[in-house]
Amino acid sequence: MSRRFKIERDCYEDENYLYKKGHVTFQPGLTVLVGCNGCGKTTLMKQLENILKKDRKKARVFRYENEIHGGHSSMQEAMFYGDMSFVAASVMSSEGEKIALNMQKAAAKIGSLMEKSPDINEFWLLLDGVDSGFSIDAIEDLKRGLFDTIFEMYPDKEIYIIVSANEYEMARGEMCFDVVNCRYVNIKSYDRYRKIVMKSREYKDARIEAAVKRNEAKEEAEAPDEDEEDDEMETGSLRDSIDKIWKKKR
Repeated sequence: MSRRFKIERDCYEDENYLYKKGHVTFQPGLTVLVGCNGCGKTTLMKQLENILKKDRKKARVFRYENEIHGGHSSMQEAMFYGDMSFVAASVMSSEGEKIALNMQKAAAKIGSLMEKSPDINEFWLLLDGVDSGFSIDAIEDLKRGLFDTIFEMYPDKEIYIIVSANEYEMARGEMCFDVVNCRYVNIKSYDRYRKIVMKSREYKDARIEAAVKRNEAKEEAEAPDEDEEDDEMETGSLRDSIDKIWKKKR
């Protein structure tokens, strides 16, 4: 069963519209968000998380953002809980290997979430930036080794896995969602993937350019007129002269 959500297009209330529509609809299964950096993939996931957290009687949500929950933050968490083997492994690992280690921890948390919620039928797993630094085979391992396993282990649950793509391999063969246009798209080749990413970049650049022009126009409108400033200075000088005259008379 698909779920439809109302979303904020102007997320920062500055007339800078990230998305072309005010609603999104997602299908159960694995959905890969496609678009350039800065097009709104992370912001969309945050909006979904906030909406779903208000509906705890019906659904559970787990969000992992590699930039926040991975890297140094993950090592700090491991040190806090005394997991020095994880810390040692992270120190000696490449970027891709660190993400793999963090995804192992995320998988354990996902499993715990689902086991603690036996009466809940709907689960949302929002995974952002998990393919950064991954090789093609590592991305395939993630999709088949983790995502497929989750679906196989909980066939009676309605599970939505939403993943942002930085690499074509993550999108290849999966249900893909064009973030800017808020719709599912069919991607069967790298050229098609690249075209969607570059189109989102064009929209992003135009959006930023329009925002800059609005700010410049606003600043120009708020700037005091030079003639008015001169009048104020002259008025001030006259007032000063009158004050001096009155002081002399007194």
